[in-house]
Amino acid sequence: MSTPPPKADDRPARVALVEDDAGMRRRIAHAVADDAGLALVFEAATAQQILDWLPGHPLDVLLVDLGLPDRSGLEVIRAARRLQPDCAVMVITIFGDEANMVQAFEAGASGYLLKDGTERDLGLHIRSLRAGGSPMSPIIARQLLRRWQQVGGTAGPGERG
Repeated sequence: MSTPPPKADDRPARVALVEDDAGMRRRIAHAVADDAGLALVFEAATAQQILDWLPGHPLDVLLVDLGLPDRSGLEVIRAARRLQPDCAVMVITIFGDEANMVQAFEAGASGYLLKDGTERDLGLHIRSLRAGGSPMSPIIARQLLRRWQQVGGTAGPGERG
């Protein structure tokens, strides 16, 4: 009697990473490797390295630093969404400002984490992203809410939605 092939959800999520800081890249890679539900399949230090590798290498999750030495991580996000539409993209960056956050989401990112303390819960965040969630650092979520409230307006006193 043969064993049925594993379901796609049973296999570890294929994760790639582009981060120019070698120390941070090692910490993120270690955090991914520590999670049995994840498999780090590629690490890049530049946008060009990941862009050269992406075609023909199916991924579940791509972790992208925005501040890369050769071009913006935003270009990597756009290319990843075009080349691998089923791949979820999560930004991992030091840039916590609204402009970068908005541009990253507009480019196709589905999650946004700041580098401070990222490694501790990274596996959980990646698995959440793969399951359809949008993990983000609390300060990023607050900025997104403020932006939405300013654009959409908020209910005044006595108004109910």
